[in-house]
Formats: sequence, structure tokens, C-alpha cells
Amino acid sequence: MQFAIILLIIIIFLVIVLWRLSGGKNRFSWYEFYSRGRKEGFRFKEIGFLRQITIQNKLEKPQSIFWSTKQLDKCLKPAISKINSDVNLPPDYKQSMMSKLLDLRTKSEFNLPKYKKRVRETTTIQPQQKIVIRDSIYGTFVSWVVEVTRKNLVVTMPSGKKEISALNWKSRSLSVYFWRRDDAGYLFETKVLDQISSAEYPLLYLSHTSNLQRLQKRKNIRVKTRLRVKFKPIVFSLTTGDNRAVISQRIHTGNIIDLSAAGCCMLAGRMLKKNDRVKLEFNLTRSKKIIALGVILDISKTGDDKVRKHHIMFIKIGPASKNNILLYVFNIFGERDSEEDVSRAQNTEPPVTEEQPIT
Repeated sequence: MQFAIILLIIIIFLVIVLWRLSGGKNRFSWYEFYSRGRKEGFRFKEIGFLRQITIQNKLEKPQSIFWSTKQLDKCLKPAISKINSDVNLPPDYKQSMMSKLLDLRTKSEFNLPKYKKRVRETTTIQPQQKIVIRDSIYGTFVSWVVEVTRKNLVVTMPSGKKEISALNWKSRSLSVYFWRRDDAGYLFETKVLDQISSAEYPLLYLSHTSNLQRLQKRKNIRVKTRLRVKFKPIVFSLTTGDNRAVISQRIHTGNIIDLSAAGCCMLAGRMLKKNDRVKLEFNLTRSKKIIALGVILDISKTGDDKVRKHHIMFIKIGPASKNNILLYVFNIFGERDSEEDVSRAQNTEPPVTEEQPIT
């Protein structure tokens, strides 16, 4: 008899637990919430923490925190503030938990419809798109899309080398590459239908194609910035037979004009070359300093012959710095200006000089 009573109590307890996990009288199932949290890589205790945050912020659909950028942004600020203020959590665990939340935010961002739209035909390329033209004999050039008609793609006369005005482009087969913002890189083959050289603005007319190869899909969200950066070149010196990296003691300055957790684009003088490594130091805010090691992946020209755009990939960056960059990119704490304000500032600020050492 006693065993039957104990068994009955256990059954009632399990029924109550399952009833509460399923949402009780509410339509929402907390069981689904925990299941989705486990699928996203969170531990049971961490999912319980997220549940508390969704309740405190009165989310109508708590599970939407796992896919909605709007709902997640609403919860990230209080969640991260609570994590940082908890003195009982080890620093490494705090950064790990924040990394999981920010990885979830990145994943949610790339699930937005604007990142799902890919270019399938050249007829959908937008005017003012920058393109890189490669010819098997002439070499590589830069051009810009002027107009897209039903019959052809109208682009500016390719530039990038001296004395190219006399080149005959008509009927030549070209490889064209372009990068579409918030999407990926694309490569396609085309043919020059016509060349207009006598006009004030010389043009090429390219044939359309629906055979585009999608390359280098973006994996990190990048935003425009106007951040001052100090950098030191890293050189390799042979000492006792070892190829050791040595950080230069000479400090230079530049401007970071766009930034992501994986790298940045920096305006600076012409002292650096492709594949050079640099140590970067810059402040996101007065209290958030970023230190990272990077490698120059590419260098492109600007309107000033003394200044270059250096496209840098971070090769060593601490978890705290990476998390702070992501918080800045998603503007969780309102730390950065809008991209429109940054664009206006970039157009009015004086350019970087070729070399600005700090003494």
C-alpha cells in the first residue's frame, strides 16, 4: 500500500512537471524552448537563464529569441549586462556565454531575407556596381556599371594601367568579378558587344549571362566606421637560425573605415604590402580597446595617390575583443553612429597622410 502511494506521488509529480514544460494553460511549450536551446548549443542551465530573460522582457513568443533578430536584440542588452555583473561567474565562462549569444545573433542576421537573395542573372546587377575585368592578354582592370538594359551591360572603359585608351576591346571574351554588399562575390564570363571610344565618357557594352558563379559568401557582418587606429608592422628576422616575428617599435596611424569580427578595411599610407602582418590597436569606445594581429589580404587604390585601402584579416584576436566588436557591429549598447552618419563623415574628413608616426 505504501509503495502504491509513493508511486502515485511520483506519477503526479511527473505529470505536473510535463504540464509546466508544455506551457500549462498557455499555448507556448517550454519543452520546445528547451529543445531548441539544446539544438543551438546551449546547456540546460543556460537555457534556464534565457527563459528568465524572455519572461522579464515579456516576449509574447519566447522561442522567437532563437531566430528573430528583433526579439534577440531586445534581450541581448539585459542578458549581457546580467552576465557581466554576476561576480560568481568565471571570466572565461562569461566570454563563452556571450560568444554563444552573439553567434546566435549572427546566425539570425544571415537568415534575414536580404541575405537570401542572390544574383542569378547579370540583368539584376545594379548600376554603380564596381567590377573587376580580366582579359587573358590585356590583364586586370577596374570598371563600373553605368546602365543595365535588356540587351546588354553598359560599363565604363576599364582602367588600372597606363596607355590603355588605344586598346581594342570589341569582340573580346572577358572574365568579370564583382562583390555584392551583404552577399557574396560573383564571377561570370562575357563578351564585348561594342566599344564607344569617341564619346566624352568611353563605354563598353557587355553581353548578358545567367551563368554566374557565387564565391566567397560573407560569413561576418561588416559595418562602416570612422575609427582611428595605431598599427605596427611585424617583420621576420633571422636570429640563431630561427625565423622569428618582431613587432616594429615605430607606430603609424590610419583610419578603419569598415569593421567586422573577422577583419577590417584600413586607410593608411603606402608603407605596407600584400601579405604583410600588422599589430592593430584601436578603441571602439573610451573603455573598450581592441588589440589584434592581422594580415594584409589585399590593397586597393583611393582618390589620393599617397593613401591606400588595406583589406585586413584578423589572425589573432582575444575572445573579449571579438565579442566587443560584435556588440559594436550589432549596436547592442548604442555605441556606434549610423552608417549614414559615418558615410557623411568619411566624405568630409581630411584623408590620411602617407605616414603619420607617433612620437
